Amino acid sequence: MLNNRFFYLIFSVVIIGMLSGCGSSDDDHLNSDSVTPKNSAGNSIAAKFHPTLDIKEEEKDVIVKYNVKNLSGASKKLSFSNGLEADFVLYDQNGHILKRHSQNVLSSQALKEMTLKNNQVIEKVFKIPGLVNGDYKIEVFLLANEEQAKVVTEFKVEHSIYTKGHGKLTGLMDPHTIEVNQDGEAVAYQLSTQAREEVTSLKDGIIVSFIYSENGNGQKVIQWFENK
Repeated sequence: MLNNRFFYLIFSVVIIGMLSGCGSSDDDHLNSDSVTPKNSAGNSIAAKFHPTLDIKEEEKDVIVKYNVKNLSGASKKLSFSNGLEADFVLYDQNGHILKRHSQNVLSSQALKEMTLKNNQVIEKVFKIPGLVNGDYKIEVFLLANEEQAKVVTEFKVEHSIYTKGHGKLTGLMDPHTIEVNQDGEAVAYQLSTQAREEVTSLKDGIIVSFIYSENGNGQKVIQWFENK
């Protein structure tokens, strides 16, 4: 009888161990199902269009290079409602919109279409002048009906030749020079061709904001006014 009881005890321990092993196997199977899907190359599944930005600061401009690569594995048709294929929106460090490319360029109303082959790249280069030192954010995107391929990034301007100024417009000193009262001091500014046209719509006595730089003779030259 004692031998029978001992045999039964050993048999029960073996059965419990087998059942525990089966339970561990089921848990491992569930965990493997939660892994991010991979493609045949073992990489995470990518978007059909891959946008990238390269931003470079030059003396007078910030150069933005925007590339969109077709990674879908097939040719893709893109259609545009006007002549512009891409646009950007530039923000200052406080989130205020400074520039929108499409508002400053002429475009046609004709529908434009293109076929982007697999691994083919759309390349666009934007020049942004007049940025003073500081922090910015830019959104760049396609204007295609089928795909935006938007990319957003922040960048810093550190070596700008431009400065932002403001003060009370006293008046014209001559056709290409104005006087601005800044903190009680009268300061003379030369005017660029663009600024000469813009100043005609500004009234004496108002507070003006402007972007200026210094020329080779040390004279301050207003490039344009921000008053609209």
